[in-house]
Amino acid sequence: MQRANQASVDALRLRPGSQVLDVGSGAGDDARRLAEVVGETGHVEAIDIDPQMIAEAVRRSTHQSARVTFRVLDVYELDYDTGRFDACRAERTFLHLADPARALAQMVRVVRPGSWVVVLDRDIETRTIDAVDRALTRRIINFWCDSFLGGWVGRSLPRLFREAGLEEIGIEPFTVVDTDYEAFNAQYDLPRIAARAAAAGVIRADEAERWIAALRDRHHAGSFFTSMTSFVVAGRKPV
Repeated sequence: MQRANQASVDALRLRPGSQVLDVGSGAGDDARRLAEVVGETGHVEAIDIDPQMIAEAVRRSTHQSARVTFRVLDVYELDYDTGRFDACRAERTFLHLADPARALAQMVRVVRPGSWVVVLDRDIETRTIDAVDRALTRRIINFWCDSFLGGWVGRSLPRLFREAGLEEIGIEPFTVVDTDYEAFNAQYDLPRIAARAAAAGVIRADEAERWIAALRDRHHAGSFFTSMTSFVVAGRKPV
């Protein structure tokens, strides 16, 4: 993901003095990186819909306060002038959007002609898990994917970029592989996902228990494997 993150920054074609909008900025890690790229004469506007995340971002960014502005703002209702920015970027934000086309249209509107818009996001249904029961695993993964508003957004981004009128569209995939069950489970909590699938009637409770037990057996045998693919998609606003 660090390589994917860097690729998304590189795709913005930033220069010292660039004005950048970072959508879904979270705790501001990427906004602070962007501020280093644009330098003393540039500026980063970083927005997130969660006030707590913005408060944390501000707390962590006091040394860069002159180059980064954090705001609570909805991507669907950007209040910036048309053509205000030299580039716009979103990472792992579209996954949570019910209307990604509307969000992308706003991002395109606020950049100047000739500028780049970049989105990095996952496609949840590209999740692979080496498990004993294929049919059961497919049901759980599909349920997991559909629990996100934009579970398929990774594969949809190229089409959305074309429909938004962007040109010179570039697509770069990045696949993350995990072979440590304990570390992976600490992040995603597979028993909880399986239990939710059972509660939704997608699988039975005993199937959820059997699936987790089989994955733990794979872990103890040293053969746990899972992966997922994210996509960096970049497009240029027509001049």
